[in-house]
Amino acid sequence: MTTSDLLQKIRKNLEKRRLEIAEGMVDGRMADFNAYHKNVGIAEGLMQASEVIRETLKTLNEEDV
Repeated sequence: MTTSDLLQKIRKNLEKRRLEIAEGMVDGRMADFNAYHKNVGIAEGLMQASEVIRETLKTLNEEDV
């Protein structure tokens, strides 16, 4: 498995978790407003991590060319 493959797999897992959180919010599975707020923050962090990985992959691909 290459570094790019590993990063892609991590990125997919981050996106999967973010979508699970979003589904929980839509389904009303948040216990209270604090839980909602916490999950919004977690989802934002996952999205930012995914973006960092995307940018890293882009840089790695540019270096390979």
